[in-house]
Amino acid sequence: MKYVIHNRLASDIVCASNRVVIFPSIHYPVLAMFFLLVWLPVASARPQKTVVDVASKSQLFVDRELVYKAEGVSFTLHPGRKVSRKPLVKVDQPCEGWNLQIYGSVMYDSDEKLFKMWYLGSASEYFSHEATFYATSRDGIHWDKSHQGTIRSNNGKPHNAVTDRLLASVIKDRRDPDPARRYKMICYRYDHGYCAMVSPDGLHWEEATPGTILPISYVEDVICACWSETHQQYVAIFKQQMPVMGRRRRSLWSSTSRDFLHWSKATPAIWADRRDDYGTRIRAAKARPLLKYPDNPNVMRTEIYGSGFYVAESCLIAFPWLLSITTNVPHSLSTNDGPLEVQLAVSRDLEHFERPYRTPAIDPGQPSDWDSGIFSTAAYAFDHQDEVWLYYSSGNLSHGAPRWFGVKNKNEPEHESGIGLVKWRKDRFVSADGPKEGATLTTVPVHFSGKRLEVNAKVQPQGKIVVELLGLDLRRLAAWPASAPIHGDDLRHVVTFDNKTNVADLAGKPVVLRFHLHDTQLFSFAFRD
Repeated sequence: MKYVIHNRLASDIVCASNRVVIFPSIHYPVLAMFFLLVWLPVASARPQKTVVDVASKSQLFVDRELVYKAEGVSFTLHPGRKVSRKPLVKVDQPCEGWNLQIYGSVMYDSDEKLFKMWYLGSASEYFSHEATFYATSRDGIHWDKSHQGTIRSNNGKPHNAVTDRLLASVIKDRRDPDPARRYKMICYRYDHGYCAMVSPDGLHWEEATPGTILPISYVEDVICACWSETHQQYVAIFKQQMPVMGRRRRSLWSSTSRDFLHWSKATPAIWADRRDDYGTRIRAAKARPLLKYPDNPNVMRTEIYGSGFYVAESCLIAFPWLLSITTNVPHSLSTNDGPLEVQLAVSRDLEHFERPYRTPAIDPGQPSDWDSGIFSTAAYAFDHQDEVWLYYSSGNLSHGAPRWFGVKNKNEPEHESGIGLVKWRKDRFVSADGPKEGATLTTVPVHFSGKRLEVNAKVQPQGKIVVELLGLDLRRLAAWPASAPIHGDDLRHVVTFDNKTNVADLAGKPVVLRFHLHDTQLFSFAFRD
């Protein structure tokens, strides 16, 4: 008997093994051998667990890792809140060329009480190709570009560029004892590949290691990196092409490092699937006025172009950029037309990413707005005053717009583009929602190391949250009554059980939490010290 693995099942095999496998037809003995060679090593590489150690870290509901049962609960993705209807940063210097992007990083330097931005300008009389520029801000809104550049320009005129490398993922490393390596950067170098650099000040850069950091045969041009305090590793995610459902597609691969010098073998991390392809036409329809070429149904598909990060306490959140391809650009061998959209993904082990939501994490504007056609994000988002800040670049044009190729049409208005900012309140990316009549969310068994239970929740005026501590038999622990009702909107509601908040007696023991949600949005919980 023959067993056929269709493309959909093959893509599931890819998800489980991080390998791309598409089989037209397989005999049963061969199929059995495949599972022995592929699935067993994967399973043995991830030891089984029956209790989740949540320690004293905030546990988000971006994925369903901790959800055992959800009755009447819905889960909602919350897009970032835009701080301005206009770009915060846009071209206003001749050295920046016609367009700029946040193909780089933004950080808040707590030592200097200063926001710092490394952003990308386009080719101009100053530089033969794109260069990375530097700006600072006291409030993260108004930016100063008056800094003196550190590389030579073609015309000898002053500028604020600090490197000719692209995609400057800059990290300030306070742990490195060598002040000459205080700043670290992962970047892309034309005709060379993905590289690592170091700097004493973020302005003067030199190679951290000779050559590239990732010995891969085919190099694309997008890479983002960050330091994960949660995992104690540097994480890089970068664009590579690989076969997905019968086509070579832009996809994201990942690599990690503990010392910034030695990087793990690159493996696939995020790639398009059927759900993405089914959403292609919807995303294209929203951007229809910006598309310059007729759709080609034989070409339409989705590819993953790049991604930024956010390091949460218990997981790594990614912001993949989806390119919805509508057609191939005429007279071009490699460029596709279509809009770019930012979505959300999550990983707890830096290897396996889940994407429960396929809608925008940054809402596109109307076609006439500046942020409507193409999107990319900074290398990483960061915490600031109980908020998560993510800078993004956008423009009211498509990926295949003639303007990208230096063609300026006098019959069309000049495209508007620039850099904007979205914010979330701390950890409020996804909520578990309970209606007025109530719903219950029961977790898997967890053990913790804190002393009090806090929940991040927004409770409507007539709503409430009640928490129960359960044993493994899902019965309430005898010594712990149901909590006092929780009301209001707070990032850190402290849960009270019979007038006490100290739950240290249960630390290290497996327990189950049950949340009774009435007219409530629950974002996360944490056992705090």
